[in-house]
Amino acid sequence: MSEKKIIKTTCKSCHGGCGVLVTVENGTIIHIEGNPDTPTLGTMCSKGLSSIQHINHPDRLKYPLKRTGKRGEGKWQRISWDEALDTIESKMKESIEKYGPSSIAVSQGTGRGYNRYTHRLARSIGTANIITPGYICHSPRLGMYGLVTGYGRLYCDYHGWGGEFPKTQISWAKQLEISSADSEMAVWFLNSLKHVKNLIVIDPRETALSSRATLWLQIRPGTDAALALGMINIIINEGLWDKEFVDNWTYGFDKLKERVQEYTPEKVAEITWLKKEDIIKAARLFAEDTPGCIQVGSSLERQANCGQTVRSIICLLGVTGNIERPGSMMSWIVPDSGLLEEFFQELPLTDEMRKGIVGSETYRMGAARTAHSDSVVKQLVNGDSVVKVWFSVGGQQILHLANTQEVLQAIHNVDFLVHADQFMGPMAEHADILLPAAHWLEMDDIYNMHPRFMIEAINKTVDPPGEAWPDNKIFNEVGRRMAPDLWFENVEKMLDYTVRKANITWKDFSKMGVLAKIGKDQIYYKYKTDYWKKGGGFPAPTGKFEFFSTVLEDMGYDALPYFQEPGESPVSTPELAKEYPLVLSTGYRQPFYFLSQYRNIPWLRSFQKDPVVQIHPDTAKEYGIEDGDWAWIESPRGRIKQKARLFPGIHPKVIMATANCFNPEEPGPLHGLLTSNPNVLTSNDHCDPMFGSPDLTALLCKVYKVE
Repeated sequence: MSEKKIIKTTCKSCHGGCGVLVTVENGTIIHIEGNPDTPTLGTMCSKGLSSIQHINHPDRLKYPLKRTGKRGEGKWQRISWDEALDTIESKMKESIEKYGPSSIAVSQGTGRGYNRYTHRLARSIGTANIITPGYICHSPRLGMYGLVTGYGRLYCDYHGWGGEFPKTQISWAKQLEISSADSEMAVWFLNSLKHVKNLIVIDPRETALSSRATLWLQIRPGTDAALALGMINIIINEGLWDKEFVDNWTYGFDKLKERVQEYTPEKVAEITWLKKEDIIKAARLFAEDTPGCIQVGSSLERQANCGQTVRSIICLLGVTGNIERPGSMMSWIVPDSGLLEEFFQELPLTDEMRKGIVGSETYRMGAARTAHSDSVVKQLVNGDSVVKVWFSVGGQQILHLANTQEVLQAIHNVDFLVHADQFMGPMAEHADILLPAAHWLEMDDIYNMHPRFMIEAINKTVDPPGEAWPDNKIFNEVGRRMAPDLWFENVEKMLDYTVRKANITWKDFSKMGVLAKIGKDQIYYKYKTDYWKKGGGFPAPTGKFEFFSTVLEDMGYDALPYFQEPGESPVSTPELAKEYPLVLSTGYRQPFYFLSQYRNIPWLRSFQKDPVVQIHPDTAKEYGIEDGDWAWIESPRGRIKQKARLFPGIHPKVIMATANCFNPEEPGPLHGLLTSNPNVLTSNDHCDPMFGSPDLTALLCKVYKVE
């Protein structure tokens, strides 16, 4: 007799966390749709809906494997989980005994809720050499929010809980409408647009939102700090700043006022390729039509001036008073479960761990708690690496790190590499031990994409194929072998521990589905209460919102924001620009891929079989390229080819390449990586002085037709 049931769970095909209803019949998923009775209101995107093809994919990894040939040669032997774990434990302990705990690196991809496992495993082993993409995605924002306000979280208040929606919104290098990310959901954002008066889009290319925007600023890639400082210049010099907030709750306004005088509308227009009139209009709209919020995209963090760029934008929020008021930028009250990051924060980051962090002496903000990825790569290439054993879960560093050729060499030089994944890809091909990972439809877990007002239950719907394990089980079992007192009897006990502060068990939470603080549970104007500081104020050293950062001053950095030209640009390297006359930007969002994922899912691949580079029709004509032609893109680091898409919405001096490309159907070990991935072209030589972020979105290149 047929048995059909509907299971409530949470999607993590991207950063969002949409509520999902999964119909299972006789152990097989037959239907997936959004759950309307969740905070995401029944919405889902193509990535989540296609998961039915993901879990049934014939190429899924099903059993632990060990390498039997040379690294990348593709020779494997199936082994048991016990043998895999024994080998991992042995190699880690041997390395710790010989070189110390910092010789172990633990890495991840975007994480999507398992960040807490990555960090806990590393700290329980005694290392802080954690390799994440955070320094080019979200961490600079958190770091700068923390410096200016004293707390590291600010998100757009799209919800109207305080009686107001944002009247003016700035979407800055962001496509949230197709990429729910960083605790913000497309459904909440799109709903807020029903109430918006002004929408300002800042992006070097036209996006879906540009056509409905009040103002679209087609900025030169890498010059965003200059624009933010120019807008502050106009707001201050025209007397448009929020005097109540600035006078009572901020520190260093006079110094900021003096700093921005050099960023006149005329100068900023020259730097950014924008019209002076548009810069002035944007500043006035944001200052006068309040409340307002700014959605910051990760493209701003993929620049070698990312720290000061983000600081400039936060200062723009400060001068307009768009902090902690309804419809502005908020730090959310977390659910009764507390901050889930405490799962790893309860293990102290010792002085010994800090001393061993690769890159910490150079990039003191970004590498204060985790390794600087590009420094790890350069050490491995140079043969003087601190890292000897690399434990990788989910992320393909070969794809997403700058300067692919160096990354590839580094991977070949590491002593021992473990990788957990669902499919064989370029990173998996180079592992010594390869572990099969379960899909989110095949696990129990708690979803928490950065601290926000809710956590969600991921409920297992079907069994994983073969002997694949969920990520949390992999972390727990390795942790039990390396530090048994700090890990758990099983995954359920670990999940019980995670929600214990809410006085519930995992089974309770599994049935609840969502634990949230919404509506009246949220507190606005916290700085006017005793929330952070008795008598009011912010938890920063001065007790105020710091335009002038006392922490940065003590660390020897510039305490005020500034614009720095990209390390490679028509301005900073004019001689190089003669050979490479176009600005190369990479990484624009597509609704059917998420970074390097899903290129092997038939439904999603059908939308875009080949990687695409967007070129202005006039530029393409100049170089003899027609729509649909394969075009070479070349930089001083190498060349790749992508299919040209003639697009009048991009600046004639800029091209936009699809990032993180490879072709799963091509032979290993690289699966077409070197022919299509723009990181072959990017540089890890120019890095942000605070966070170490390389220039991935503002470089130089040339294009020509593939003959």
